[in-house]
Amino acid sequence: MPTSYVLMHAFGTVRDELDRGDRGKRTTSAWLREYVTDTPQRLTEIARLLDLLSENGWKVVGSPYDCDIMLERAVGRDVAQQELRRAEVWDRLVKVASPDDEGQTIWREYPEGGPRGPRRRRRVRRPPTREQGS
Repeated sequence: MPTSYVLMHAFGTVRDELDRGDRGKRTTSAWLREYVTDTPQRLTEIARLLDLLSENGWKVVGSPYDCDIMLERAVGRDVAQQELRRAEVWDRLVKVASPDDEGQTIWREYPEGGPRGPRRRRRVRRPPTREQGS
């Protein structure tokens, strides 16, 4: 069964936002004022959407990106989109979701190629102590 994903950019550093933003169209100070004003409303909207999506069978899973929230559901992209339109969530979701490379709101594949488990820490061999000899 195919799995679909939704990725929402929840917060980030100003540097990230400046890099992705409307370079050349607005001054940085104008953009920054707008960003600071928009952020609380955006986070509130994401919180509401998380509740609505959870009620519709989506579950929050680990995102490969530090500042994104990702949800998944075991349905195809088209079915997921139809269900979200019926639940009257789609228009709200499109405003805050991060699109995939094709510009789609619902991802067909896990970003970055697949979920990774926790990183294994390499064990470092310590040199022998004086008592142990060489």
